[in-house]
Amino acid sequence: MDRSYRRLVTGNNASGRSILVEDAEIKETGSAGNFNFWRTRAWDSADVPAGPLPFFPAAGETIFRVFRVPPDDPAMTGAAIERLATGFFAELGDPRCRMDTSRHPLMHATPTVDYIMLLSGNAALLLDEGDPIDLKPFDAVVQRGTNHAWLNTGREDAVFLAVMLSGDLAGG
Repeated sequence: MDRSYRRLVTGNNASGRSILVEDAEIKETGSAGNFNFWRTRAWDSADVPAGPLPFFPAAGETIFRVFRVPPDDPAMTGAAIERLATGFFAELGDPRCRMDTSRHPLMHATPTVDYIMLLSGNAALLLDEGDPIDLKPFDAVVQRGTNHAWLNTGREDAVFLAVMLSGDLAGG
């Protein structure tokens, strides 16, 4: 699916008046369904990020992104699901993220604290214990570095907004 989002960035001109610095189209990166909007580096919010963003923010950084989880394809074979999971974990770039995947092949933990909000679609949060937790649009999750997976429980993409804080910034 070719989807893009619009990013508007404000700033101040030499006279201190607010202006539009950038009006850009943000396209999907990689295969994990991510649309990266912004990266704050060392709290310098004046920098418009150039080039691809890393999956995780470094110490003292944040990343603002939208990600999508497509609906399950019942025709996918076990081998295809394993290829999807292998690609997902390769994109994460840190083998420590792949923890116990016995409940779902995409279970993972990140070295971040994430503020996640379901924007559209039907989804559930799967943790190591308990039943999947149904989410409705605008439900918010504070994901604190625990093993989890996002499940699409509907027939269209589930679209999430995420702000990821480095574990450093989040207090470890």
